[in-house]
Amino acid sequence: MTEQVKQLLEDYFSACANLYGIIPLWKFLEIYNSQNEPVTEDEFKEFVENFDFQGKFYDIIGEDEVFEEEKHTPLMMYDLTSEYLYCDGSFDEFIELRNFQTMFQYYVPKKEKLLRYKDDYFYEKSLEFIDLRAFLRNLPYLTKEHADNIAEDVHLNLCMMKPDEDNWEYVVSWAVEQGFKDKEKDNLETFLRLCFILNDHVRKHWFCGHTASEVNF
Repeated sequence: MTEQVKQLLEDYFSACANLYGIIPLWKFLEIYNSQNEPVTEDEFKEFVENFDFQGKFYDIIGEDEVFEEEKHTPLMMYDLTSEYLYCDGSFDEFIELRNFQTMFQYYVPKKEKLLRYKDDYFYEKSLEFIDLRAFLRNLPYLTKEHADNIAEDVHLNLCMMKPDEDNWEYVVSWAVEQGFKDKEKDNLETFLRLCFILNDHVRKHWFCGHTASEVNF
């Protein structure tokens, strides 16, 4: 395997961890091979076994690491997993997310678009996001930088928010910490309405990279 192929596989690791949160290695290889000169399963296994995950924002996790009764997990059944799902030492959210994902097919954009997700800060700027950002930028007490930071972090929180989770108080409280004044009732109502709308148009880990509007959830 050439160094160029190894780098491309690493780029796909980053992109898929950011877009999906969790993806089995067998599915990862399927996606990679569908968009590139295929590598064999044996070549891929060797790459994974020698890959240094230290310092990355993702790792691979097998069921034998999660469940005590599991004795051995084949490498291709390991899951490429985003760091936030295991960094606290608990696998509860990992298990919940992985189980929920079984209801959906993976959203697989074309190679050029998929690889944009290797950047930890990349996200699709939908019209709904632009509407929220424009509202915040027009508030007289927020600088453009503060407004953009609030909009971007709301987007990030919504990407990871569970579909059935009512976590809007957290979203609002965080925005308040950044300078949003929720005491103004009209502004708060508009802010929440725009967040609700945006929530249907962010690519969620829970939907394997799809938006809620795409899966009609």
